[in-house]
Amino acid sequence: MRKLLRFVPVILLVLIGGGAVGFLRSRPKEVEVVLPVQKTVVTSIAASGRLRGQLETSVGAQTGGRVAAVLVREGDRVRAGQTIARLDDSVLGAQVSQSQGAISTAEATLAQAEETVSTAKASLALASRGPLGSDVARLRADVNQSVAVARAKLAGARQKLQSVGRRLAELKKGPRDEEIDSARALQKQAQASEDQAGREQERQKALLLEGAVAQSAVDAATTGYWVARRARESADARLQQLTRGTRPEQIDQARADLRAAESEVQAAQATVQGAAASGAAQLRSLLSTPRSEDIAVARARLSESIRARDVARSRLAETRQSLSVAQRRVGDSVVAAPFDGTITRVVTEAGGVTGPGTPLVQLVRTTSPEIRIDLDEANLGKVAVGQEATVTCEAFPGETFAARVREIGAQVDTDRGTVEVRLSPETTPKWLRPGQTLSVNIVVDKGSKRLVVPLLAVNTVGGISSLLVVDKGTIEKRTVTVGPAGADGVPVLDGLNQGDLVVANPAGLVAGTTVAPKKITPSPGPGMAK
Repeated sequence: MRKLLRFVPVILLVLIGGGAVGFLRSRPKEVEVVLPVQKTVVTSIAASGRLRGQLETSVGAQTGGRVAAVLVREGDRVRAGQTIARLDDSVLGAQVSQSQGAISTAEATLAQAEETVSTAKASLALASRGPLGSDVARLRADVNQSVAVARAKLAGARQKLQSVGRRLAELKKGPRDEEIDSARALQKQAQASEDQAGREQERQKALLLEGAVAQSAVDAATTGYWVARRARESADARLQQLTRGTRPEQIDQARADLRAAESEVQAAQATVQGAAASGAAQLRSLLSTPRSEDIAVARARLSESIRARDVARSRLAETRQSLSVAQRRVGDSVVAAPFDGTITRVVTEAGGVTGPGTPLVQLVRTTSPEIRIDLDEANLGKVAVGQEATVTCEAFPGETFAARVREIGAQVDTDRGTVEVRLSPETTPKWLRPGQTLSVNIVVDKGSKRLVVPLLAVNTVGGISSLLVVDKGTIEKRTVTVGPAGADGVPVLDGLNQGDLVVANPAGLVAGTTVAPKKITPSPGPGMAK
């Protein structure tokens, strides 16, 4: 009996131990759960984009040709009106010079045509009126003068005839001694004059070398010398002629001169008669004015001169237009910046050939840059003009600046399902460059009370988010709507209550499992929206 009692505790211990093991095996698994925390959450939409100028354009020449010089490089900042490039304008410059010469010629032609019109008008006015007493008197005076001149020529011709006749008579008689003596005296006098003129010439040359006289004095002395020499040569010839005596050919020449003088007298007589007859005819014609045929001729000449003037005016206008075009083309060969900005690309270098409108450089207005992002159309209803945004750049960690939504695209890109949103920076850091990739967080909700859970508690597959909650010891899967993750966790917008026990780490757990919840205090997770 005692032996039996001795083994009872052992049996009881074994029974108790086995029951404990079974009990431990059937106990629910403990899982860590957290209570959602209600916090004020700032909701933002993240997107990436690039910095662009508010105005971007390709700058080119208005005309074509060879690029003579490109005066900027990529990255240069330029001001409006600054010269960027120049084309070779040598041909255009020649065209300008040619047009300017054509204008001078056209202006001279027009001035001449205007003068012709004025003359034609005066002629028409003169032809249209009768003779004035002054005109008759003037014509008679002119006729009398013409007749007087003709009679004077006749008198001169008669005197010449007499002189030639006397000369012929003298030649027939031969030279006289007193004529020879007189010729010798004239020859000596001419020789003396020549010698004197020669000395004067040499004296003036010497004074010129000393700077005492001007070149004009030497020229005058030289002229006096040659005049004296010609007089001496003529005196020599006269003396030789007299000393040789009269030759037959001299008599023949004198006779020929006599016949010529007689003919000249006859011509002068005819001139006197013609002048008198012409004057009488002119006087009769003047007294018969105005005549219809003269008026018709004057009018025809005036019409012709007016047409010529109109043609000259048209040609002048055409040449001025050609000059304007040539000057404009010369101006077009200079490429200037249309606005302040930064050169982002040089398309054509010096020596290249360009055409009208062909880009030479790419210019971006950096004084008022903008950020362009492609936003998923699903977020279109959340974004509005004027919303604030925070901008960062991977190349400059820790650097941020503020921006504001300025414009939302008018249409959605159907191929990509995005809409372009443009933001204006509130400040422009020095490290900003056109074309730079930037990260943008647009604040769509500045502060709303939201339930926040740890990042690991949310599982998102195919755009659908879910989490596990423990309800009466059983795991339940909840489909929820969440916002962007932030530093404090993930805000749950719908599908979760404040007192729900949320599984902190649902890895390896499935809905329907019986568990024993164990509350923990969650630590802040990454990615909470600000």
